[in-house]
Amino acid sequence: MRLSRVMRMKSRAEFSRVREEGLSFGGSYLVLGYLPEPDLPTSFKFGIILTRKVGNAVVRNRIRRRVRAILGELGELVSSPGYLVMIARHRAPLASFEELRKDFKKLARQAGILSDMKSP
Repeated sequence: MRLSRVMRMKSRAEFSRVREEGLSFGGSYLVLGYLPEPDLPTSFKFGIILTRKVGNAVVRNRIRRRVRAILGELGELVSSPGYLVMIARHRAPLASFEELRKDFKKLARQAGILSDMKSP
């Protein structure tokens, strides 16, 4: 599944709303912010936050690509519509792709947004 532009969060107001009204779940490498929104036209909208503490532009872009790939793989398993915000911790560059995927799956299960289907 390729993530379309419609599924991306763009405005500061959307990010702020998730921060203020949503739930937050912390993992080893990622923090997941989730705000349920039943009236959302897509299955979910996502945003990624990376600060300079994570690393230089090359490192931040690599993590951003990995997180997008994970959302692309597991996006069809998201069972309830809403806003997802992924925040990379400063340890994220040390993680392999598989470690990031496991961390995301753990956080998504905690948030209750993954369906019970067998995930890859």
